[in-house]
Amino acid sequence: MYQAIIFSASIVLTALCVFLFWKKSDRAFQLFLKISTFAFCAVGFFRFMLSDSFIYVINDGWHNQQHYQQTDVLQSILRWGYYLNYAILPMAVFCNSRLFKNLASYICLPFTILSVVYFNDFMVYFLDPKGHGLHLTENFRYAYFIIELVMALSIPLILQIRGKHCFNIFDKWEWVRFFVALPCVLIMMVPAYVPQSFIGYPIDIPKSASTFHLIWIAIMFAFIMLLYLVFRFRSYRDRYMLCVFLTIVLFFHYDSLYLQGFTIKRLPVQLCNIAAYFYLIAIPLKLKKMFHFCFIANIVGALIAILMPDFSTGGLGFWNMHYIMEHTLVLAIPILCMGLRIFPRLKTKSLLYFFIGFTAYFLFAFISGTILNGYSDKTLERVNFFYMFDLNFALDKFPFLTFASKIRFEFGRFEVYPLIPLIIYVAFSLLCLIFYKITFVIYKLEDDHLELRNSRIDLFEKITGKKSPSPRYIPEETEAVNAEGENAYVRN
Repeated sequence: MYQAIIFSASIVLTALCVFLFWKKSDRAFQLFLKISTFAFCAVGFFRFMLSDSFIYVINDGWHNQQHYQQTDVLQSILRWGYYLNYAILPMAVFCNSRLFKNLASYICLPFTILSVVYFNDFMVYFLDPKGHGLHLTENFRYAYFIIELVMALSIPLILQIRGKHCFNIFDKWEWVRFFVALPCVLIMMVPAYVPQSFIGYPIDIPKSASTFHLIWIAIMFAFIMLLYLVFRFRSYRDRYMLCVFLTIVLFFHYDSLYLQGFTIKRLPVQLCNIAAYFYLIAIPLKLKKMFHFCFIANIVGALIAILMPDFSTGGLGFWNMHYIMEHTLVLAIPILCMGLRIFPRLKTKSLLYFFIGFTAYFLFAFISGTILNGYSDKTLERVNFFYMFDLNFALDKFPFLTFASKIRFEFGRFEVYPLIPLIIYVAFSLLCLIFYKITFVIYKLEDDHLELRNSRIDLFEKITGKKSPSPRYIPEETEAVNAEGENAYVRN
């Protein structure tokens, strides 16, 4: 019954949109499609805040002192395939990319159709009382998921019919790009709960500098280097699309956190959490000042989190996978944006942008954390934004800070240890200054390497009289003029 409703509504909606926009200009059609895709992503964003017990589908593992032997391979595969919609559809529509249009039409659409066919299997988990998140009424959950599926079906169909998109089977490079990109997209868009549903996890907690931790760092380094080497001489448009795609992936990976329940402690106030929102604003809109703040603050913050990880029970459990995916992307995105010349290099003013942004963020985290902890007797939750409110944790990690606990102010229900946040602010600022200086050393090494590369190309062309097959480095000043036909590719 529900499947028939979804398919019928999708056909009617697609036919109506095609009819209304058939004789309209492409500009009007693209605007409509962008609004529709944005609405779909918003619906998906809020659905992660609703209950879903699938996070407890664990293959032979323990969780909360309970052993799980269940596994649901079909549902794991369907969810993985359907999850691709959240990043691929925006790229297909907003970037007008043939690659992402092909992925939307021939990967996302079939998985969405299968999700409709197995609609009832999804609803079993959505309605299960064991799920975290918001437990809204059964009728609301049915209606909400129906609306989401109708939109997920209609958008790629409209792209194909009104947008007249189809796979160019006679272009071998279209085949190559499709099958090279597909596994990469699948790996980057794996939901945080899928590994545990396939593999399970033991009850041990991975330690810092353990084999598990070192393998993550090695894979992360290889991931960043591979993307840099593959894209460094590609067109500006390709490099920009890569960075935007990774930004959307990070945003939805962070959003999946709310499958464990939307609580005060999980508000996006931690520096690496809020990066998902900052990147989504700064990178697609090309806001230079905001990006330079993110580049300095978030790389340093992510490096601290990566080198001093806060792992939970189970190597491939939900929390560990979420922690790994989030911090990998928080580190990789600004490095690739800078390395691939999407944004200009840091300058002296970049430090000003950093200190303005970081001071505003720090004050917000301090004030909001103090207020929320003051009312913790009513909310039953204490927060530790930027790790400045857990005195025991701070003294355990840094025993020499014991003196800071002796200065304490109390204002009614609010309690403040002023030296702790002051020390954290100063220490983090110093780390960021050191990183700022190191960045210029890296710039010098990169310039020397590229100058040597260009000299080698010049020598080859002079000796052979032929054009070198190796691409030349394009200075960022030249790209700033040429990118997308604008006089500058970032906004001040």
